[in-house]
Amino acid sequence: MKNILKKSKLILLAGLLVSCEGFLDPKPNQSLVVPNTLTDVQNLLDNTTVFNNQGTLPLLSTNEFWATDEAYNGFATVVEQGTYRWADDPYQGSFTSDWSDPYSQVFYANVALETLAKIEEESGVSPQLNELKGAALFHRSYAYFNLLQQFSPPYSRDGDNEGSLGIVLRESADISTRPVRASLLESYSQIQTDLTMAAELLPQQASPKNRATKSAALGVLARFYLITFQYEQAIQAAEAALNLYQNRLDFNTLNFASSRPFARFNNEMIFYSVLSSVSFHRSAQVYADSTIVKLFEEGDLRLPAYFSKSSSGYYNFNKHLTGLPFLFGGISVGEMQLIAAEGYARQGNVQAASALLNELLSLRYQTGTWVDLEITDEDELLGRILEERKKELFGRGIRWTDLRRLNQYPTYQKSLIREINGEQFTLEPNSNRYVFPIPDDEIQRSGISQNPR
Repeated sequence: MKNILKKSKLILLAGLLVSCEGFLDPKPNQSLVVPNTLTDVQNLLDNTTVFNNQGTLPLLSTNEFWATDEAYNGFATVVEQGTYRWADDPYQGSFTSDWSDPYSQVFYANVALETLAKIEEESGVSPQLNELKGAALFHRSYAYFNLLQQFSPPYSRDGDNEGSLGIVLRESADISTRPVRASLLESYSQIQTDLTMAAELLPQQASPKNRATKSAALGVLARFYLITFQYEQAIQAAEAALNLYQNRLDFNTLNFASSRPFARFNNEMIFYSVLSSVSFHRSAQVYADSTIVKLFEEGDLRLPAYFSKSSSGYYNFNKHLTGLPFLFGGISVGEMQLIAAEGYARQGNVQAASALLNELLSLRYQTGTWVDLEITDEDELLGRILEERKKELFGRGIRWTDLRRLNQYPTYQKSLIREINGEQFTLEPNSNRYVFPIPDDEIQRSGISQNPR
């Protein structure tokens, strides 16, 4: 009965912030529901509804999918329609959980960190306390990372990151203080600090995979270094994650006749997280972009593993790495291999880049059909690696971040075009619309600066 009461208190805590009108508003009577023990903190951090969920606006905005007019007209919310067509005001006064949910994660992580600090002061340090501290730091930094991909400009390869606006950084559970947006550089520096400490504190293994591990923290660090153009550090973080996490998934072992070929916590996953579900994902008339589908060569098992061909001849992305109807957004082995391969390719190390790419693809092609690539040209190899990112990481929300960073290279700049109900919409490279606006109600309540659109 005592454990049930403790879990009930934590469920109440998990509901308080969501019930508030805006994240940056003061909360009602927080003191009644603050956890007090290591078990309480573990239960709080095990709330998968809070911590293993991430935004979906980037998926609606990329060129991975296209919707028929009928599908577009049937989207359940104006937010989905506005985001899909890159509207100046995509929300039309509506609520978007892509902003509030990550800040919920930040709040709960800070509650955990403050509770752990009190326990440490009273009882000293323990291995369990350190692991929980690492998990809280991981979840906070992962939330910050996802917020930056949506609500701040991309990290500039050559520009002034100190002069650009980042996000609101919350280092305590007291949300009554006046919020201020940190600089982009400060925001990314906070992520690096949190993740580096998390990687030192977290265990190598954890079960189930919704819990943070050392390899998961290194995986997010690899993403961080990739999008901040620190390729040597990206290689080191990705390879360290791969060395710690030894499991690999051979797609030849999957049952493609099944509507769910993947087990929920399969060997490909380093850390489990899903994208928020919206009607866009569920529509039978939202199809994979044909230019990406054509990249799948004969024998590439990722096509039957993830897609089904519709009666119209187009492909639906309706089989997911999660083994559930939810789209995967977490950290995977394939992503780490591709990050390290890209880092090596950009450094001119063709041999190391090719070895990682061939290791990945040998497990993605039908047995007997794969022949190792022997690409000696650096630019050609980099192009192939970026193509493989489109296929391997399809439908995970990562393409949006890739577009933002690759638009800074003239060779890879791309204009996105949609045709909707007879009208054409275009998203130009490096447009302000690569940064989502902060919801108007949040701007009105908190007074923080809005993004130009």
